[in-house]
Amino acid sequence: MDRVGHVFGVKRECSAAILVNARSGLTRRSLPVIELLTEALSHRAIYPRVFMAAAGHMEEAIAACRREEPDLLFVIGGDGTILAAAEAFLGTKTALAIIPGGTVNQLARDLGIPLDPAAAVSALAAGALRAIDVGVVNGRAFLCTAVTGPLAKLQRYREEARGRLWATLGSFVMTGFKATTLRPAKLSIRAGSATWQEETRGVIVSVNPLAEIVSRVPLRERLDGGLLAVYAARESGYFTLFRMAAAILAGRARHHPDIAYHECAELTLDAKRRFITVLNDGEIRRLATPLRLEVKPGALTVVAPLPAVAVAA
Repeated sequence: MDRVGHVFGVKRECSAAILVNARSGLTRRSLPVIELLTEALSHRAIYPRVFMAAAGHMEEAIAACRREEPDLLFVIGGDGTILAAAEAFLGTKTALAIIPGGTVNQLARDLGIPLDPAAAVSALAAGALRAIDVGVVNGRAFLCTAVTGPLAKLQRYREEARGRLWATLGSFVMTGFKATTLRPAKLSIRAGSATWQEETRGVIVSVNPLAEIVSRVPLRERLDGGLLAVYAARESGYFTLFRMAAAILAGRARHHPDIAYHECAELTLDAKRRFITVLNDGEIRRLATPLRLEVKPGALTVVAPLPAVAVAA
């Protein structure tokens, strides 16, 4: 690439910062990525500041990073780290460049960012800026999905078992058990002009619909459609949630008889309880009812690899 023009989707004379989540256990793997990034940027006369978030200090690291007001923020970490950074920089001039370092890496997959850090840096260096939609539930952002039900409990078990193999395996067994024994909740759902009651063990709200393709990790067909896609598991016995998961992975969730599917820009979800546990992109939130969800079209600017056709051209 010439020295004139853009790199990582922004002008070469931009300011940059790097945010790393040390809590995720990626410190040793992150250091080579930081070196790779700083080298790639310094060759273009961009010298980033590095913010390393130690365990329990993510908010302080992000606040310090935000005070810098960088044009470009590289986020090295998983979905939770990316979400925290996105919440802090919504509505600012800063564009996020994601270097995946988590377990699922949902947004990175949706954007077509390679999961290998070195390949991710290379793809993003030749990429372009892209505005994507952001979901909001009771004032808290989510970039991919907001989930209620046993999946939220799974995350709690996983966090408690982090780093312990037998505890991790036990968490999956316990979650599977709870998925069959958890009593369904009676929810009142209002999506656009439609209002209905649903007896359900779980609701998934996606920022734009999931793609109708077979995939081991559900992907979205687009990130800028300005819609929320609601998938509510209709009660059909102990294996309700397993049927829902199978339908999603098979790309048949929109038309499955055991799933109530709706598309809308705003959604209200209420229950006969004061609080509901919500899983926002892997992060647990305990939110007061009713849950009010909406989509913010194009609210976050990210760096995304160019499509293969564009690169070939």
